[in-house]
Amino acid sequence: MASEAMQKSYHGVAARIDRLPITGFHKKILWLLGGVTFCDSIDMNIGGPIIAQLLQSGWSDAAMNSLFVSITMVGYLFGGLLAGALSDGIGRKKSVVVCTTIFTIGCFAAAFSPDMQFLIACRFIMGLGLGAAFPAGYSALTEFTPPSKRGKYQSYVGLIGNTGVLAASFLNLIILPIAGWRPVFVFCGFLGLFVAVMCLLFLDESPRWLAMMGRNDDADKIMKRVEDKTAAKGLEVTQVTDEEIKAREEAEDVKQLPWSFLFGRKMITRTLTAMFLCFAMNVAVYTVATWTPTIFVMRGFDVAYSTMMTVVMQLGIPVAVGVLTFYVEKVNRKTILIVTYVLIAVIGFAWSCIPADQTTLVMFCGFLVCCVTYTNSVTTAAIYLSEPFPTACRIRGAGVANAFGRVAGIVSPMWITYLLNTELGAVGVYGVNAAIAIFMAIWLAIFGVETRGRTLEEITEGLLDEE
Repeated sequence: MASEAMQKSYHGVAARIDRLPITGFHKKILWLLGGVTFCDSIDMNIGGPIIAQLLQSGWSDAAMNSLFVSITMVGYLFGGLLAGALSDGIGRKKSVVVCTTIFTIGCFAAAFSPDMQFLIACRFIMGLGLGAAFPAGYSALTEFTPPSKRGKYQSYVGLIGNTGVLAASFLNLIILPIAGWRPVFVFCGFLGLFVAVMCLLFLDESPRWLAMMGRNDDADKIMKRVEDKTAAKGLEVTQVTDEEIKAREEAEDVKQLPWSFLFGRKMITRTLTAMFLCFAMNVAVYTVATWTPTIFVMRGFDVAYSTMMTVVMQLGIPVAVGVLTFYVEKVNRKTILIVTYVLIAVIGFAWSCIPADQTTLVMFCGFLVCCVTYTNSVTTAAIYLSEPFPTACRIRGAGVANAFGRVAGIVSPMWITYLLNTELGAVGVYGVNAAIAIFMAIWLAIFGVETRGRTLEEITEGLLDEE
């Protein structure tokens, strides 16, 4: 049995976390952090219909609407950069609470906007808050779950988060036409407030982060509470040994890391892989989520019918992510990502070529497009993204990658708008998407690190050794 001092050490705490059976402790963390990603998903999908209504009512114009969309992405970008510094500095729990509160304040202020300029400023605040909360929420869960269940629980968070797409569709179809855009922001504000309060009251700080920061007694206190409750339920809590902890210490020397570490010789391919993954993922998701109604309208469908077709397509999101939870721990992460990128390229391009009068085929193929796109999205953002980074810079790495990924939302409308107004139309848009997806599949095959079934310390073994 390990000595008390070794049990409280970073590697002792990590070993104790990794051998815990799944209990209510993990499920509580799952739902709390899932609430954060749910807010992000709703926020990402309410903006388009709101600015369409603002334009129709004369409260805004095309230029202001364009700025509204761009400033949202700028907020997400800066939020992603903020996430790492905040989470590594003040902790995972405080970071999630602070960032969700920023989003909440932005929502309530937006609901009482006197003009479009004020609303745009509020939109930046909302994007800043969720841009930071998104990587913090997904990445924090990786530090609580054992290797054998990490992928499954990360995919559960992705499932909870992506139900926000359908929730946003409900808001767009029901509340927005009846009550207008201000109540939509009030609803989002109360949702964000609820999530922030729940996290403040019930979310535990990451024991890994506490031990890394030298707060070993605090980490040990959390671990003992969880272990005692687990044992009280009749579940076996295997004791870690000195030998196991020493082996972990020899494999990784935990220490504080500067930002430059992310771009050093040992980390650069992992950091670039994460950045490219987020960019490619956001191009695919942004095209499906934001531009599908426009593509339908340009093909001759009326707004109501195009909205209905989009909702039918989006039913593929919970179906695909739900199915993912059953095989995510049986198939390598790289394999899932590479296969889904190839399918995104093939099915997406095929969908863009289907004649408009083949509505059943359009919706069925669109359903498949959503399935593969969001399987890829959840595998990237919820499961794979933060795993290759050491604990000392995990959320900074995920934050930098997410910030780079948000650039896709800023630059992709340029080529999408251009191509939609040419003879190529949607075929050109999905042709570009296919090229990006194939590039990403090849990059992953060469540079991707496999993480399935490995402890976080095994994945980063050797990265912190002195050069």
